[in-house]
Amino acid sequence: EHLKLYDTSENIPVGKRLYQKTVTVINRSEIVGRPLSAMLANDGAEVYSVDISSIYLLKQGKMLETEKDVEAACKCSQVIVTGVPSKEYKLNTKWVQPGTIVINVSHFKNVDEAELLKIPGVRYIPLIGKVTVAMLERNLIRLIENFHIPGKKAKVVE
Repeated sequence: EHLKLYDTSENIPVGKRLYQKTVTVINRSEIVGRPLSAMLANDGAEVYSVDISSIYLLKQGKMLETEKDVEAACKCSQVIVTGVPSKEYKLNTKWVQPGTIVINVSHFKNVDEAELLKIPGVRYIPLIGKVTVAMLERNLIRLIENFHIPGKKAKVVE
C-alpha cells in the first residue's frame, strides 16, 4: 500500500487490489519467497515465482508452469522482489523496465544499485533482510509464548 501499488478504491474488493499488476519474486524460499508470492497472487497480481531450476506463474489461486525465463518475467513486471541469499547473485539491470519497483529482501545486495538507479522512474527498496529476520524472530517468540509454554493458555484473537 505504501508504494501505491494497491488499488484501494472502495469499489475494488479485497483479493483484486493488485489486479493487472505483474510481480517477479526471485527465490522461492519457504520463509519469504513462497509465502510472499502466494499473498501477492491472492491479492490479484500475476506472480512469477523464480527458483534455481524452475519458474511458475501464480495466478488466481493456481500455480502454473510457464515458458517464460527470468529475463522475460522481469521485463513484464511492475515489481521485482529479490531474496537470493548469496553475495554472487545480482539481478541483471537490463531486465528492469522504467518505472519498476525493485525490492531486495535478502541481507545481501542482489542488485547493482548505481546501475539500477540510472533507469528512469525506478524505485528501489534496499536490504530489508535484517528487518525480515527480526520480524520472523519476533513472531517465533510470540508463537512460543502463546502456544508452547506448558500450563499457559493461548491468547485467542478474534
